[in-house]
Amino acid sequence: MQEGPNFDRELVLRQQGYCLLAGVDEVGRGAWAGPVVACAAILPLNSPRLKEVLLGLRDSKHLTPSRRQQYYELIGSLAVGVGLGLVSSAGIDRLGIAPATRLAMRRAVDALSMGPEYLLVDGFPLNHRGLPHEAIVGGDVKCASIAAASVMAKVVRDGLMTTLDAVYPGYGFGHHKGYGTKKHQEALSSKGPCPIHRLSYSPVRDALHHEPPTVVQRSSGGSSMAVGRLGEQLTAEHLERNGFVICETNYRCTGGEVDIVGLDGQCLVFVEVRTRRSGT
Repeated sequence: MQEGPNFDRELVLRQQGYCLLAGVDEVGRGAWAGPVVACAAILPLNSPRLKEVLLGLRDSKHLTPSRRQQYYELIGSLAVGVGLGLVSSAGIDRLGIAPATRLAMRRAVDALSMGPEYLLVDGFPLNHRGLPHEAIVGGDVKCASIAAASVMAKVVRDGLMTTLDAVYPGYGFGHHKGYGTKKHQEALSSKGPCPIHRLSYSPVRDALHHEPPTVVQRSSGGSSMAVGRLGEQLTAEHLERNGFVICETNYRCTGGEVDIVGLDGQCLVFVEVRTRRSGT
């Protein structure tokens, strides 16, 4: 029987004087759609209940959804701190997946309520704020702190993709979570990409001959409209930098148009932007 992740590395670091050790992992690098989500988790290594509570913990990919949810709740109630960070599909297209993944990880570390003293990172070197760190290849199957972060990130991202499935029906996001399945490929071929697809990924790029659904082309005339568009762009970039997932801009519906539709955590948010010229 394969052994699960353990606390061997954490115990060595504890003996070296480190107390607040954050496991860091990401989910969603290989998906064709949706954000990459990272988590930083600090476990209470001095808790006598820790090993008992996390008995059977595995890398999130090797757990059933119900077991992941159980561990998500246990880790959330037990952890000293949990921080989440994400980068949207637009950010991934702009930065590339490796820089976007590191950015999501840095955001997760920054979101911790208590600053870590050492980072245990799955696979990636993560130079951030001068913190000592180490990259552990396959860390989510070796290191319990990283495995805990993997579970938290997976449950959060799966929840986001289920929410986005209702916003962009017909792609099956609630089932495959944005990864490249046969159903996803068929939907791309028939519908074309939607606003949360990663246009820099070749399977999505190959489907660009289809017009993305619900994308509204706005006229370019008028200086007031140009100022308004600039304000919307700056607002969207500001929201993305603060972890907001942009689902749609200039969304046209029966009642009119919404400037920005996005996700703040697991809440669907509608943003109306008002821009004015300096001095008016």
